[in-house]
Formats: sequence, C-alpha cells, structure tokens
Amino acid sequence: MKNNENNFLKYNDLKIKLHPEVYEPAEDTYLLVDSFDIKKDEKILEIGTGTGLIALNCAKKGANVICTDINPYSLEITNKNIEINKNIIKGSIEVIYSDLFSNIKNKEIFDIIIFNPPYLPTSKDEIVGGSGWFDKAVDGGKTGLNVTKRFIEEINGHLKKDGSVFLIYSSLSDRNNLEKIIRDNVFSYDIVNKCFFETEKIFVYRLYYNNKEKIKDW
Repeated sequence: MKNNENNFLKYNDLKIKLHPEVYEPAEDTYLLVDSFDIKKDEKILEIGTGTGLIALNCAKKGANVICTDINPYSLEITNKNIEINKNIIKGSIEVIYSDLFSNIKNKEIFDIIIFNPPYLPTSKDEIVGGSGWFDKAVDGGKTGLNVTKRFIEEINGHLKKDGSVFLIYSSLSDRNNLEKIIRDNVFSYDIVNKCFFETEKIFVYRLYYNNKEKIKDW
C-alpha cells in the first residue's frame, strides 16, 4: 500500500520522507524492489539510492546494505529515513557518497547490486536546469544509456561469482545496444520483471557472470 501524505510515503511498513531535490519513488522503483528476494545477512549494494526506499526494504529483511548517491540531499534524506525506520531494520545499512563505484572499497564484493539509473534519452534542449539534481536523476544522455554503460563496465570486481545485478531499462533507449554492452562485459542476462505504459516499457534486467574464468581476481 502506497500513499503520499504530508511529504511522506508509506511502503511495506516503511515510512519514507520525501525531498523536493530527490527523485521520488515511482513505478520503476516499485518494479525494481519487487524483482528480487532478499535473504538474511546477504550483502547488498544499491547505487543511486534516492530516498533510500529500496535499501531500507532490503535492510528490513535482514540484509547488510551499503547505499550510495551523488546527490547530497539524497544522502541527507536517506539518513533521516533510516532514523525514522530504525525500529524495523533487522540488518544494517550504511549511506555513502559515491559516483557509481568510485567510493566503494577496492575488491569489496556483494551478493546483489541494484541500480535504477538515469535512463531517459536527453538532449541539451531537454535539460531542466535549476539545481541540476533532477537532471542527474533522469538524464541518460543522447542514447539513454550513458550512465548505464559506465555502471556495467565498473561492476566486475564488486560482484560475487554467483551474485546478481538488478538494473532498470527503458524502451525509450536502444535495447540491442544495452544487450551488447552487457555481453561485452562478460555478463549474461534475464528479464525478470516489466511494466508497460502508453509510450514506454520498463524492464528489470538481471545480470550474472557467464564465464567465471574471466572474472577479476578478488
């Protein structure tokens, strides 16, 4: 049950405070969080946590979570949401500033990595401007895959050999291009969830290693 009242959102027993400079949980957020099962004590990394809803949902189920963002308002509101929900968190959760994997420790590996990237194909004319944080949350560059490509290229060395990556993709960008990027980086993939809108389809891709001999040494 989701509702928005007095700048809060409720989801799966979580109470999530919102912020005008932070991407508000939407259909893609809920599609992603419903696409994987979390086991107690699993080590989870969420890139681009926004309000922290997905990270908190994982920690509530007993996972040990690191969540990141480059938006300082996101880090601030996620820490507030941890405090609000601390009584129902069964695992652990840590919030750090990071541009993708830039501040993740070298060779630190995870069972699951989660990312809802900026995926809208965006021209210079479509940049909103203002504070710039909205643009960073949605701007995927001309192809829609600029940030996604960087993310996929940086995964290796941070995912356990039997781990999974869960990633949002929009049909507004080139699916063949995405799948080539995935294959070029030694991953296989499944589509594990999807939702359709009038002008767009959103998919959740699960990435996993297809050749463990090519994985970087931990």
